[in-house]
Amino acid sequence: MQLTIDPKVKEQDVSLAYSMIEFKNEAHSEKIWQEVLNPLLQEIEAEDTLDSIKENSQIIATKKVYRVLGKDPARFRPSSDSLWRRIVQQKGMYQINSLVDLNNYFSLKWKLPFGAYDLGKVTEPIRLIVGPADSRYAGIGNKSVNIENLLVLADKAGPFGSPTADSTRGMISEKTTRALIVGYQFADDSVVDQVEVKRILETYLTDCRVVEQGII
Repeated sequence: MQLTIDPKVKEQDVSLAYSMIEFKNEAHSEKIWQEVLNPLLQEIEAEDTLDSIKENSQIIATKKVYRVLGKDPARFRPSSDSLWRRIVQQKGMYQINSLVDLNNYFSLKWKLPFGAYDLGKVTEPIRLIVGPADSRYAGIGNKSVNIENLLVLADKAGPFGSPTADSTRGMISEKTTRALIVGYQFADDSVVDQVEVKRILETYLTDCRVVEQGII
């Protein structure tokens, strides 16, 4: 996988835990919800609070990097923060498709932003950079996302994903057969357990094969 991090980003101790997969996506998997998602959602609803989110070391480290790079994490919340808050407030989680649902599971499990991207729509090499001045893209569920000073994944066609909100260009659909899953890590030590990621993906996605994994 041709995946790199701009030196300006790397010096902030940002790393990416990635997995490349081949699989068959589905609109809905009852097994994913019953065996992994619902138990985690129930645990979060019972035990977590908005204060525990604010005090979480992963959330703190993520927001610190946002501020250093010039993006206000209160206005442009990391997706992990937004999703966790939604569950704590008992607003539930949207069901999208099998891979996106697992992507959200990983985010809640490790309290980190995760992104899933269709490798039929984005191409290597891919680089994690800081969004250029006055740059925007069409976000999923949003008309436009301001990505200036925001961490973004970009290919030759430009930015397509970020730890706050991904673009429509790389979004996962039910027709997706090849995908890149990225966990955005914001501390010295790696948090994501790639062995566990592989096990979950190959257990719960149809005909799934993890082609490559790594941490950069």
